[in-house]
Amino acid sequence: AIENSDIEKCDNRQQKRLSSVTKLDKAADRTRMIIRATHESISENGVRQFTLRSIAQQCDIHLKTLQHYFPTRNDLLKAVFQERMDKYLPPLMEILHSVDSALCRFNKIIDQLFDFSVDIENQRFFTEIFSMAQSDPQWMALVDTKFELFYNRIGDLISELNPDLDREAGRKRALAMGSMMEGMMLFLGENKPPRPERDGLDQEIRGLLLLMAQAPRL
Repeated sequence: AIENSDIEKCDNRQQKRLSSVTKLDKAADRTRMIIRATHESISENGVRQFTLRSIAQQCDIHLKTLQHYFPTRNDLLKAVFQERMDKYLPPLMEILHSVDSALCRFNKIIDQLFDFSVDIENQRFFTEIFSMAQSDPQWMALVDTKFELFYNRIGDLISELNPDLDREAGRKRALAMGSMMEGMMLFLGENKPPRPERDGLDQEIRGLLLLMAQAPRL
C-alpha cells in the first residue's frame, strides 16, 4: 500500500518541478522583454542614448533586476545583436542548403536580403551597430565573425552559379555584393524621401547583383 507520506513527497516534488518551470518561463519572458525594449530604444534614439537605467524604466523593473540578466551595457547590446542575427540568418542558411538550382537559391537569397535591408527597424539598428564597430575592435570582430560564415556560403553559391569563379573569387564577389546591400540602406526604405531616380532602384540593384555574380573573373 502507498503511504500518505509517499504521496505527499511525490506531490512536493511535482510542485517544485512546476515552480522551477514557471520561474524559467518568467525569466525567458523577462529576457525577451528587455531585449525588445533595447532594440526599440536603439532603433529610435541610437546606441549612445540608451542606458541600463533607461531600459529598466521602460520595462518597469528595478535596475538591479535588469543587471541580474545583463550585468553590463555591452552584455545587453550583444544579446540584442545576437537575437537579430538568430532571427534572420537561419532562413537564409536554409535557402543556401536547399536542393533548388543555384540560380533559384541566389534569387531567393537576394529577396531575403532586400526584405532585411529595407526594414526600417533593421536599418536604424544595424546602422548603429556598424557605426559602433568602426571604432570598437571587439564589436568589429563580433560583427565580422557573424557575417563571415554567411558571406562565405554565398560565395560558394556564386562559384556554383558561375563556374568561372573559384571559391576565393566567389567569396570576394559575395563581400562586394554585401557592401552594396549595406549601402542600399541609405537609399531604399519606407522612410526615404521619394525621388525620381529612386523609382525602380530595387530592380536595378537586383539586376546588378545577378550580373556581378555571373560576370567572368576579372
